[in-house]
Amino acid sequence: MLMKGDYVVNTVDRDSKADYRKPFNFEEAKKQGFTRKTLFETEQMRFSIYMILPAHENPMHRHPNSDEILAFTHGKGECVVGDEVIPVEPGSVLFIAKDVPHAVRNTGDSDILCCTVTQSPLPCEHVMVN
Repeated sequence: MLMKGDYVVNTVDRDSKADYRKPFNFEEAKKQGFTRKTLFETEQMRFSIYMILPAHENPMHRHPNSDEILAFTHGKGECVVGDEVIPVEPGSVLFIAKDVPHAVRNTGDSDILCCTVTQSPLPCEHVMVN
């Protein structure tokens, strides 16, 4: 249960490295096929938005010490989690346990695949998987 003082509304942690007012870097998306923007970051958690262009992906990787939650808000695609391929669309939510290899692919032909990503604890090491 939240008690008074346990939550903050419409403010940004002044010590956070994130700047929610900074626009998305669509030039990065054009080069890599995806872009991400961190909205909030504390000592223990990061909350970001990922946008993946059609026919592109956030390649297979793992986070050795961090769990990740992906909540899809726009577009269609698939998430590879270990050996499993899971179709995703708006409303899909996936929990990726620490150290489990995963990738997110936009399988659509016209829409950006958009999801919110929560990672904890930090630092969240990003290790590419071949």
